[in-house]
Amino acid sequence: MAVADNSRLVLINSSRERHETRHFCSNDIITSKKVRWRDIAVGDIVEVADGEEIPADLLLLAAEDQEGKCVVTTANLDGETNLKTFLCPDATRNLLKPESLWSIQARVQCQLPHANLYDYKGVLEVNYQEDKCTASLATQNLLLRGAKLRHTPRVYGVAVYTGKETKMALNSKLKSNKFSTVERSMNYFLIFFLFLLILEVALCTILKYELYSQEVTNEMWYIDLPTNATVTAGDVYQDSVSFLIIFSYIIPISLYVTLEMQKFLGTMFMSWDEDLRGAGEDEGARVNTSDLNEELGQVQYLFTDKTGTLTENIMHFRNCSADGAKYSDVAGKIQALDEQTNRTTPLPSLPVPLVTLLETLALCHTVQVSAYDRATAEQTTPSDTIELSELKHYQASSPDEKALVEACARYGVVFEGQNNGQLTVKVRGEMKFFTLLQVLEFDSDRKCMSVVIRNEADRKTWLLTKGAESSVLKRCLLSNPDQQRLHDVTLSHINDFAMLGLRTLAVARRELTDKQYEDFAAQLSQAKQVLEDREEAVRKVTDRMEADLTLLGATGVEDLLQDGVQETLESLRVAGIKVWVLTGDKVETAVNIAYSCGHFKRFMTILTLTGLHDKETADRKLQECREACHNDGSFGLVVDGQSLVLLLEHFEEEFYAVGRRCWSVVCCRMSPKQKAEIVHMAKTSREHPICAAIGDGANDVSMIQEAHVGLGIMGKEGRQAVRCSDFGFAKFRFLKKMLLVHGHWNYVRVSVFVQFSFYKNVAFNTPIVFYSIWNAFSTQSLYESLALTAFNITFTSLPVLVYGLFEQNIPPDILLTRPHLYQRNANNVAMSWLMFLQWNFFALWHAAAMFFGLWLTCWDDTCGLPGGATQDLYLFGLALGTLCTFVTNMKIVLEANFYNVVLFGALVITTVGYAVLYLLYSGIPVEPFIKYGIYAAYYRLFESPSLNLGCLVVGIACLLPDFVMKVFVRTLDPEVKLWARGKRTRKELREEILMKVSHINEAYDADDTSVSPDRKPEVL
Repeated sequence: MAVADNSRLVLINSSRERHETRHFCSNDIITSKKVRWRDIAVGDIVEVADGEEIPADLLLLAAEDQEGKCVVTTANLDGETNLKTFLCPDATRNLLKPESLWSIQARVQCQLPHANLYDYKGVLEVNYQEDKCTASLATQNLLLRGAKLRHTPRVYGVAVYTGKETKMALNSKLKSNKFSTVERSMNYFLIFFLFLLILEVALCTILKYELYSQEVTNEMWYIDLPTNATVTAGDVYQDSVSFLIIFSYIIPISLYVTLEMQKFLGTMFMSWDEDLRGAGEDEGARVNTSDLNEELGQVQYLFTDKTGTLTENIMHFRNCSADGAKYSDVAGKIQALDEQTNRTTPLPSLPVPLVTLLETLALCHTVQVSAYDRATAEQTTPSDTIELSELKHYQASSPDEKALVEACARYGVVFEGQNNGQLTVKVRGEMKFFTLLQVLEFDSDRKCMSVVIRNEADRKTWLLTKGAESSVLKRCLLSNPDQQRLHDVTLSHINDFAMLGLRTLAVARRELTDKQYEDFAAQLSQAKQVLEDREEAVRKVTDRMEADLTLLGATGVEDLLQDGVQETLESLRVAGIKVWVLTGDKVETAVNIAYSCGHFKRFMTILTLTGLHDKETADRKLQECREACHNDGSFGLVVDGQSLVLLLEHFEEEFYAVGRRCWSVVCCRMSPKQKAEIVHMAKTSREHPICAAIGDGANDVSMIQEAHVGLGIMGKEGRQAVRCSDFGFAKFRFLKKMLLVHGHWNYVRVSVFVQFSFYKNVAFNTPIVFYSIWNAFSTQSLYESLALTAFNITFTSLPVLVYGLFEQNIPPDILLTRPHLYQRNANNVAMSWLMFLQWNFFALWHAAAMFFGLWLTCWDDTCGLPGGATQDLYLFGLALGTLCTFVTNMKIVLEANFYNVVLFGALVITTVGYAVLYLLYSGIPVEPFIKYGIYAAYYRLFESPSLNLGCLVVGIACLLPDFVMKVFVRTLDPEVKLWARGKRTRKELREEILMKVSHINEAYDADDTSVSPDRKPEVL
């Protein structure tokens, strides 16, 4: 439900600058009603209830929460399933009634609409009961359309961006039609045959009137042409159209229909594949389009989401370091870890440095205790044995923070929650209270986050910081040997954690005097009021605050990868597919996961393009990366969304060149639109590679639809990605078989299907062109009408259709264990012009051999018919049509590598069906059939042994070069030799096992008979 106050007066003053001012003010009458999302206008105050989606980009004014906060999920926007906290401005947080909101006059000055999800800056000026106040606005004040409200009864917000101006809409992309590479090549081949058809028609028409002029035809008394007839334009037009009709069969008109049938039926095999089925009943492979089956075998770039796609998005605390000592989590308890023996020992009590570290982690975060759990705890009676800490259910915007706070609670340092700015922590049974003074959010430049708290027991003020070791360690004091030693030991521990694939954080703190904090707070408040370059102003203040820190230790958290992710990524790399990870996560998080899943290797040189704010810096950093890439070695690339804006706008080609040179690329803090832009950049580059994109959330839809092949994962974020994708399945590891096996097979099947369709029409139609030479270009067809109609639809359709469904040129186990075979089909090699010419060369050979072979067979005008009868056009055409049907169907049998009952059954059905059809068609003794020349022609065909023998010899001669070519190619193929050797090895092993089993059975039978002669022996 969204209730909008439509009586608001909305004035929008758009300027040509980067900002605009938006007003909302009051009237005397309050009206509210339910409206559609599209009817919400800028300035309307909207009420959103728990569980509802945000209908527009709303500036949060008030929330039914004691602390003026609300939590939402943003899976539709950035793919993150964790709850995120948003704050009400202090000026409006207590205005929880519509009457109170009605009585204010306010002005919001903010940015013009843009697509960056992580950037919102503005200023709120409020006049309420003669009080005036100004508040700075940031990203945590803006509820984005598509987010869903959680654990908050009700919120009120004013619409600042609506409709197409919302960030969700600006990140959306209209779905475009997708065409496979094979279809594009097929269209070029069709154009070629269209021009060839026009050439044949024009050439035959010209030759008719040039070679067979009136003088020549006057001497041909047997064709009964009128003498002294003049050639008119109508005659030329009629002959051209007639040639067009009889030659038009060179274009396979039925190709699209039969190809669509083959693709549609082929999708069922993917859906039925049990290896692609997840644990749930409805988690089988899903195919939303059959047009791109073969495109799965052409992928050169894979763009993948991280959260929920590569990972399970489940964090576990594993290790930590405090005051130079290592600790490890063992069955939910923290134990000391001996670095020499790598063994753990239980702790009788927690050391003070470890308690200090855990207490810092329990305070330095933005974690919230679920409102439901707090209510349940308040209703618990004192007599209950369940402690308050046992009821805690933490919600966090970052899974890392949640894992750390939960680990602290397990070890006895329990974060009890926050109430009106007061933090409560239970440390080994003792309640401690702290006042939260400031929260310095994480950003990709600082690579850390901090909180400022005041301990209510001793009134000391502390700055607590945690973040990437590259950022935190350089901010720590190194003024004495002990601090230097602690720095070196902690860094060594962090490297050890990283080698285990853990996500690492360094933790530090600093004590502030009251004067220092007051100065910092005033400077920070002033910096947040700036609209232009606010980030730079805030960063200068935070850099001064987060200095001279005292190092406390480090942590290592494991993000569980999905099963088979490392093996899948490695197989894709061997298959020649470059993988780019596009994620909305922080840089450090994404890089850690890249190492843990094997996307980044330890021997790689990692290049970074992060934190770029201006064109000059971006150009310089990009030039450094380009120079580094020219050296020998393996490279990985890390780029963030903020830098990507500059790179795509000014240096797109240079950036893509660096990305091509790198083995692995990770793009962080990406908005949905930027993900789509990266995919678009790659697929429209000079090489035009085939790109696939895979994701599991609504935020991945744009890149899924932008890619040539869209793949959806049935993850925890719903089914929107699967619904918008071309192919969907349950786990990332299924991608290996989907590409390497089904992609390979489908490409081979479809490419051969298409090439064969052109081949058979050339082989069938070219004899008509040859025959035109002998019939004085009279536009007489060589074949009877049934052959012309049924050749494509009936006579040659079933065997190639079965081939297109069941062909397995390489066994699946070989394709999975030897991923490099995927590159055999790279760059659409089977649909290249060279292969096209090869197929048509054989088609011309078959056409010439069939026509002239039968022509020579009938050279003496009798061809062995009884009574000295001569063959006529119908008999010759029927014999040629029968031979062409046999040869073309046997051609697809020669092309097959996987022979099965279905293929031979299709061949038998086609052959028998052809015979039965012509037995009936040419043998019905009723009018009008008996008047046609085709009557009894099929029966007469079997009266001539020489004609039948000639057909057999000519058919073998036609297919002999095809057979020799296939044997020659397979003999020179080293992979075929390996498969054959492996097959022989498996056969020998099987025979050896059977022999041993036989010996064991014989020994058992002999022993059993000696013990009990009357007992019937059992066979193992």
